[in-house]
Amino acid sequence: MGWVDELNRRVMKRVRPAAIERVETDREGTTLIRADGSRFLLRWSDVQEIAVLKQSSLVIDSFALVIRPAGSSLAIVDDTVPGYEELCREIPRCLEGAVPYEKWALELMASSQEFGKVIFRRAAS
Repeated sequence: MGWVDELNRRVMKRVRPAAIERVETDREGTTLIRADGSRFLLRWSDVQEIAVLKQSSLVIDSFALVIRPAGSSLAIVDDTVPGYEELCREIPRCLEGAVPYEKWALELMASSQEFGKVIFRRAAS
């Protein structure tokens, strides 16, 4: 079992999707907005890694992005959060080498065994 699968198993059941109420994304980065109104700008230049986790249910599969910035804790953005789709479109535009949504979503939806995938990892400098 890979680290993404292990993260999915341990974390996703404990994540409260309402923790991030919405995201606003532009060329500078993405702003995470919590229900209490607090805002946190996550700059593209700070992103070290992004993984996608698939959470399957009997009715529908859903996704969450797990973003690991430099020197910070993980940010988890559920696919029900307003702004999620725009964030998914901007990731490959702003992070060179990131796997586009169309590719990773199809791969994860088609696989009965994969529950996560790293879609971006910054090269070590």
